[in-house]
Formats: sequence, C-alpha cells, structure tokens
Amino acid sequence: MKAEKTISICGQDVQMLYCAATETGFEQLANRSINVFLPGDDNENPAATGDDYIKLGIAAIIAAYARNDQEPPVSVKDVLYEATPQEVVALITSAVELRGKWYDVPGIVEEDKKGKRGKRKNA
Repeated sequence: MKAEKTISICGQDVQMLYCAATETGFEQLANRSINVFLPGDDNENPAATGDDYIKLGIAAIIAAYARNDQEPPVSVKDVLYEATPQEVVALITSAVELRGKWYDVPGIVEEDKKGKRGKRKNA
C-alpha cells in the first residue's frame, strides 16, 4: 500500500514516504531499532521518545527523495532549528499516520457522516 503525503515545513512543500527505507533510515539516524514504536508489555522494547518521532519523520522525507535519487528540499538541521512547533507536530503526526497506513492498521474509532465520533469498531 502506498503511504505518501506532502506537508509544508520550513516554507517548503515536502514529500514524505513510509516504506522499508523509512524504517532502515530511522535506525541509521537514531542508532536504535524501529521496535521503539512497538514497546512490549514486559518493557522488552523501550518506548519511543520525541526525538525518535522527529527522526522517523525526517527518515520519511529522506526516503521520499532518495527513491528518485534527489536531495530533500529541507535538511535535518532545517527541521531541527527552523521548523515551527506546528510544523514539527505535522511532521510527527504525518509520520505516524503514514506508518499506520503502510502497515494497514485499521482505525479504532469510526466517524459518522456529521464528523462526530461513532461507536468503536471491533468492540
């Protein structure tokens, strides 16, 4: 399943792609296993930090451009030092959304036609 999105960050429209390259890119950037996003009940895997989520977003940007042998329009330094808090939140939420889409994770709460939360699925 394609998991792609374009966000605005540091005054640029930036593509994001979630795929295997995103996960290996995260592991290279963070020097940690991608399993931090799947902490075990027995604390087998430590929980992801804010830094991990930012690096996952950056890895998704790098993957989108590396696929076409291009350089991203923003650097890691730009994201860390120039992005607004709202842009960082958009980066993180987009990375999480794309990860869920790539793994085909079903939604938990269904919205009705008026946009209000409905009954839980599979409850």
